[in-house]
Amino acid sequence: MARRATVIKDARREAGRTALVLDAGDTLLGQTVSLQSEGAAIVETMNAMGYDAMAVGRLDLIKGIDVVTRRAQEAQFAILSCNLVRKGTRELVLPASTIIERDGVRFGILGVTEPQAAQAPGAEETIEVLDPTEAVRAALPDLQARSDVVIVLSHMGLEEDLALAKAVPGIDIIVGGRSRQLVQPPEVVGDTIVTQMGFDGEYMGRLDVTVNEDGRLSDPLGAMIVLGPDYADDSELAALVARLKGEYGEPTPPTR
Repeated sequence: MARRATVIKDARREAGRTALVLDAGDTLLGQTVSLQSEGAAIVETMNAMGYDAMAVGRLDLIKGIDVVTRRAQEAQFAILSCNLVRKGTRELVLPASTIIERDGVRFGILGVTEPQAAQAPGAEETIEVLDPTEAVRAALPDLQARSDVVIVLSHMGLEEDLALAKAVPGIDIIVGGRSRQLVQPPEVVGDTIVTQMGFDGEYMGRLDVTVNEDGRLSDPLGAMIVLGPDYADDSELAALVARLKGEYGEPTPPTR
């Protein structure tokens, strides 16, 4: 986490660059600290690093939708899904999309969740997951009208992302997760750039693109950043992580 913060700060300092920090999901819950805090510790660190948006994946739902909606209220970034709905009403659990305007460019960001999330323990009695392709297709026209660049954060898997790009023209970038693959260089389907960078924070993925005057993207360049000792720990984030581990770490076993 502390090295990730260093990479993010460095990227934001680059002259002439606009940086977005995005996540494709299965992020809030997993290891001890995140489970003990029901994702609150993860949201706090993501807030500190200045994340812009994330999608919801199946593992984010295992404590139930009330936990996810509480985390969304605490987050200073958008937690999104255009196809995660309450069972019986088809009311969206979370916002489908958000618009981030930065350096004169409007980025429309849409989240989409894999159908298997409907069987997430703790959530299966309360949610449904609508067909992802149809949900993205329905949400896209309004998002296109309000943005210059459309980014889909997908937790469906690489094959499904490639199929989505083919089935629904008009998406500029798909940042994917779930299938735990490294897509380097990025795949290009029609005019859509598709990327994915591993899982569990093992790497940071970086995608550089040029936004041309006509709104089209060009020159996609993907990079896999290994968070090794070449990157110093960010001191503020390191202190935050230490505090959270103290608050939510594994219980100390009793002495005999």
